Amino acid sequence: MRGYGDDVLGGAQDSERARLAAMAAVCDPTTARVLDDLGVGPGWRCLEVGAGAGTVATWLAGRVRPAGGHVVATDIDPRPLDDLAGPNLTVLHHDITCDPQPPGGPFDLVHARFVLEHLPAREEVLDRLVAWLAPGGVIVVESIAGFPVGSSPHPAFRRAMHAVEDVLAVTIGTDATWGRRFPAPLLDRGLLDVGLTVSLPATGGANASALCWALTLSRLRPHILEHQLVAADVLDEALDLLADPGFFDLAAATAIAWGRRPPAAPTPAV
Repeated sequence: MRGYGDDVLGGAQDSERARLAAMAAVCDPTTARVLDDLGVGPGWRCLEVGAGAGTVATWLAGRVRPAGGHVVATDIDPRPLDDLAGPNLTVLHHDITCDPQPPGGPFDLVHARFVLEHLPAREEVLDRLVAWLAPGGVIVVESIAGFPVGSSPHPAFRRAMHAVEDVLAVTIGTDATWGRRFPAPLLDRGLLDVGLTVSLPATGGANASALCWALTLSRLRPHILEHQLVAADVLDEALDLLADPGFFDLAAATAIAWGRRPPAAPTPAV
């Protein structure tokens, strides 16, 4: 089985940078609201896992800068992050499936968006991320949740979106249903103050979501055709819909779960 960056998704080409930028435009406002509601602020030590275009890492660096806060942004391909490193933002090539805890921990915040659902060892990786939290630290996990797609009234769009899920499953082991279980994975690990929200932006009107899905579909097209998941004319029709300013539909949602590691037990009085 391939990895995320093994010519399936990822890489440093301009189309991938554009795809990540469109994804950030859709998702960053919700991510920032959740992190703001959780109290992320000055002095926090943050780990941004699978940092992508680096927009969340940059936002965090600005938020935590006072009082010595610091952000570590990691990715298996950190080339899109080359220009981001600064006084309180460290960029690190890092594989969360096998590499040790990044320097700078334990962390007050661990955030991972669209990472764990793509990893066959997602449960073991989640164990590692929770272990890297400081006592009282917060983990926020965002995952694709494909449940809206099945009710789409546009057959070509529906079939193409299912093909995206299916081809990611067979090539890199993505589970687009994992986020539908949220927040159970965090409750199972004994975290406190667990919560859940779902973001479901409209895809259409030639907006950023439509661009992101068009770029994703175009990138995955050779793999979809190789595995004979849908025919080329279905993909062409779906891409035409995504480019049509009059088209609107609902693609995958984003499930966002968070929880807090229990505080350290007080030291017994002697």
